Amino acid sequence: MTIYLRIAHRVKKLWRWSRADADVIITLRQRAVLIAWLVLGVGCVLQPTAFAFTGFVALSVLLLLSYLWARAMALRVSSSRTLHYTAVQVGDELEEMLMLENRSRLPVVWAEFVDRSTAPGYSIGGVRVAGRRTVERWRLHATCSQRGVYSLGPWDIRLGDPFGLFEVRQAYRQQTEIVVYPPLIALPPELAQHRRTVGDRLPLRQPLAAETINATTTRPYVLGDSLHRVHWRTTARHDDLFVKVFDPEAASTMWLLPDLDAGVHLGEGNDSSLEKMIIVVASLASQLLNDHLAVGVLFDAARADAVLPQTGAAHLWTILRALALVQPSESRSLVETLMGAPSIVSRRDSIVIVTPSIDPAWVSAARHLASGPRADGVEVVLLDPASFGGASGAGAFATVLIEQGIATHLMQREDIQPAAGTYGAVRRWEFKTLGTGRVAVRQTPRAAVTG
Repeated sequence: MTIYLRIAHRVKKLWRWSRADADVIITLRQRAVLIAWLVLGVGCVLQPTAFAFTGFVALSVLLLLSYLWARAMALRVSSSRTLHYTAVQVGDELEEMLMLENRSRLPVVWAEFVDRSTAPGYSIGGVRVAGRRTVERWRLHATCSQRGVYSLGPWDIRLGDPFGLFEVRQAYRQQTEIVVYPPLIALPPELAQHRRTVGDRLPLRQPLAAETINATTTRPYVLGDSLHRVHWRTTARHDDLFVKVFDPEAASTMWLLPDLDAGVHLGEGNDSSLEKMIIVVASLASQLLNDHLAVGVLFDAARADAVLPQTGAAHLWTILRALALVQPSESRSLVETLMGAPSIVSRRDSIVIVTPSIDPAWVSAARHLASGPRADGVEVVLLDPASFGGASGAGAFATVLIEQGIATHLMQREDIQPAAGTYGAVRRWEFKTLGTGRVAVRQTPRAAVTG
């Protein structure tokens, strides 16, 4: 029994086996040729004729050569793909290098790539060729038009002999995850300067900054400064007392609350109120983190769907990934989210609501959040629905919110445009580690893709 299993295993490896990078299978495409070969073989045995013998030998040689050619493709042809940047934003170019390596002495007469990537509008599919003992490379690129998390791969390659008798299928299992982040915008002055630190002091609405170990700069000594903060090297250089200015700890927490009720959003595609709202939330998060505040995002209080507050520029990546994945739903009512917010948001935390809704139903819930220790701690960024094709504008509604004591910022669709150098320019995100060990997030332009 063991001998038969070994024989069966060896026979199976003539048609199907697994490599380190792919699963390989060889199949016969032209079954009629095999049937003709069997008929001629039987004819040679039962009634030998010159025609039957010549045909049998010719088909035998043809089948053998085709199989050996296909097996050479299966064993000595491989493919790989290299993604240059795994983190891009809407408007960036997705750039990938595709390689087809032929280590055989026979040329690859055709190789069909079948891509199973999920990135919209992008595929490596197509038919390519490669000479013997060569490595062919193709640079592929496409503009990322939709935020989200996608995978590049898996993919298959279909190869064959020049006679078309056998087909080789190589199934590559590798997958690479890419995140297409929402772009950032230059915020209007009234939002860009919101809660910005001045010198080494925080605005009056926040508790005093806690002293940290990270000194960013120095300033002249002022009566009352602790002598423990004196920076002696600068003092010696200027022959006057200078003290260290420390990064302020975020003593208060900011929560961003986007309205994910599908029924209130207008427009389609990247010009819809939903996508513009996501851009505003991402830009606010970036600005507040740069201002050394702890930032969290509340999507759905009932399901505890939230990004918990943290400080530091690296936290922006967590928020952007969550925003890349978020989708609206008919069950995500802004009123319910506001009513459930106290179960997650501390009474001392501030909240920024971003919505295109002018429904008065959620105003009372917002006023309730703005009471108590959070007085003046709830603000609204109101996207004017008229600028997205809605029947009514939000001017009067914004006035009502202001009269209710809720700070409101009205934004039009045309106000939400990507900052210079993000759309239209080929860019990528990068981390930069500073000498102090802190991590800074930056964007660096790269050369345009050619080829």
